[in-house]
Amino acid sequence: MMTRKAFVKGCAVACAASLGCAGTASQAQTLKEAACNPAELTDLKNRCDAAQLRFARFIETVETSIPVEERKQILHALGTKCSDTYRPALIDRYVGNLRGFLEQGLREWMAEAHYDEAAGTIRVVDKGPSCSCPMAKVGETPGSFCDCTLGWQEAAYSRITGRPVKAELEESILRGGKRCVYRMTIL
Repeated sequence: MMTRKAFVKGCAVACAASLGCAGTASQAQTLKEAACNPAELTDLKNRCDAAQLRFARFIETVETSIPVEERKQILHALGTKCSDTYRPALIDRYVGNLRGFLEQGLREWMAEAHYDEAAGTIRVVDKGPSCSCPMAKVGETPGSFCDCTLGWQEAAYSRITGRPVKAELEESILRGGKRCVYRMTIL
């Protein structure tokens, strides 16, 4: 299973490999060399920071160029595609086992997880303290980008429960909150 920490580490490896920072074919070797060479690590961090800022400007441009409902649909679709990244290693392992998924989440990335089977609701609080998306930069990325995570939540929980799920954002770090809180309703 891939944790968020492993995902971010993988992004660093991919970024280092694509930038040619270490110049090796082995991702493990690339990460090791990037971690051991302070100049390359600083360059990698600067490039990743620049990518986050460029992404934030892209989302700002999308906000001003695309009508709200269309933008929400696009970001929702992006989140759905992002959830596909986690399907083989995480989501598919818990199809039909929502409680198991929530238990795993509590071990890895959730601070709280509540499932009310009778009401058909799931409430999840991320551990934080920042946005879990490696593309987002708190204070730079617009809060409208959170529509992406709603797509992720709906796709993941729909797959796990085998039923359509509607996700809502109760609180968001990108929207000025102290944490990210999601409420899913199983339809």
